[in-house]
Amino acid sequence: MLKKLAGQTATYGLSSIIARLIGNLLLPLQTGKLSLHDFSVLSEALSYAALLSVLFPLGLETALFRFSNEIPEQKVETENRIISFQMLTAVLLCPLSFVFLHWRMPSLSGSDILILTSTLVLDSILGIFLASLRNSQKSLQFLKVRIVSIALNIALNLFFLSGWEAASALNPLGINYQLILWINFACSLLSFLPLTKLIYGYQWVINSALNKKVLAFSIPIVGIGLVGVSNDILGRIWLEALCPPGFYPGISNENLIGIYSGAAKIAVFINLGIQAYRYAADPFFFSFKDRKDTAFYMSSSFTWFVAAGLLTLVAIKANLGLILSIFLRKPEFALGMDAIFILLLANFLFGVYYNLSFWYKFSGRTWWGTIISFSGLAINAVMNYLLVPKLGMTGAALSLLICYSFMCLASWFLGKTAFPVAWAYGKTGILFFTALFLCWIPEMVPVSGMYSLLVGIAIPLVYGGIIFLVQKDQFRRHAV
Repeated sequence: MLKKLAGQTATYGLSSIIARLIGNLLLPLQTGKLSLHDFSVLSEALSYAALLSVLFPLGLETALFRFSNEIPEQKVETENRIISFQMLTAVLLCPLSFVFLHWRMPSLSGSDILILTSTLVLDSILGIFLASLRNSQKSLQFLKVRIVSIALNIALNLFFLSGWEAASALNPLGINYQLILWINFACSLLSFLPLTKLIYGYQWVINSALNKKVLAFSIPIVGIGLVGVSNDILGRIWLEALCPPGFYPGISNENLIGIYSGAAKIAVFINLGIQAYRYAADPFFFSFKDRKDTAFYMSSSFTWFVAAGLLTLVAIKANLGLILSIFLRKPEFALGMDAIFILLLANFLFGVYYNLSFWYKFSGRTWWGTIISFSGLAINAVMNYLLVPKLGMTGAALSLLICYSFMCLASWFLGKTAFPVAWAYGKTGILFFTALFLCWIPEMVPVSGMYSLLVGIAIPLVYGGIIFLVQKDQFRRHAV
């Protein structure tokens, strides 16, 4: 069973990892071509869009996995009903999101906001069709859609940010944040092309009784998602207001949003595997949640998840200087270096929380997830208020780390009785503290030049060897 999960994670992960990698590979192009002001405006607009991107899907992807598998004979019909509900809610939410964005960012023009909201509508509808593919385990078709979107993103960014005459002639906007918003819209629209056959076979069906059941299940998940994104963007948005003027000499508070967002984008590298795992794990575990060995497979997959996530963390920390020099071209971005490792660790803990949260999804008590998430958001807000005025961007990162630490502990404690799982505490503890020690080595033994490259290669290899020793029984079991 774990081989099956690993295979699906690899397939879904390929597209997810490539998409995130391309996004980060395009980061130096955007930070190099856009002014710091334009990059800050873009970062703030996309932060609010990220918040709305949780509201638009309305938690219906998880609901599709849950309800379509209850009666296998009605799977297709149930999927059609939930897809129809998704399309309806996306259109209804469009004017509300327009008003919200105009309130939060009055500097944006009406056309800018319209492009943002239209992109959100398209992405939510695309997402529910992709959920249908995942639910049917059509991973290759899923991969095809994702690759088309990725290829378009690369091509359009390279073309319009290249400075070529042909690109300039076709671009009335100029090289600014508006151009990136239009590129994102075009990618979302054209990503539907590989889904033509699936969309053609879809039937519009609205079922009020099912919609009520779906909403009761999914609204708490929306709350959880909204809080999760709020936690992620809270530090960025509040920096301008909470950081004392002149805290960073020569840098305006408005531009701190762009600098901190650049640091957060580097930290997002660790989310590559987390996103891939989430794509595969939701439909995988829901498909056999009532089996007696579900808890065993959850524990085993969690240990592998921890190992892979910490290996990524160690590799990024060991090569952080090189990564910064490649991806964040403007010298001002170096001010966010101290926050990056803290954000990496915080993002890893969010992945841990995801693994520890299946108990309330399985039991239907998703309101517990809402309570935990809102409590975490409150802690994040209070810690930002206390730490940002004293520590600046580092304070914002620490606030997020404290928030996710609390959420992990709360979900673990509450889940012990609701859905007991024999987590491998010894193995995960060894992996965690060994990773922290290896991340500490470059700080204590600073090197430069060729030696830094060698250290950047050696430390992840050493940690890979430690993973092998800790998990050698698992290697033997799956080798048989």
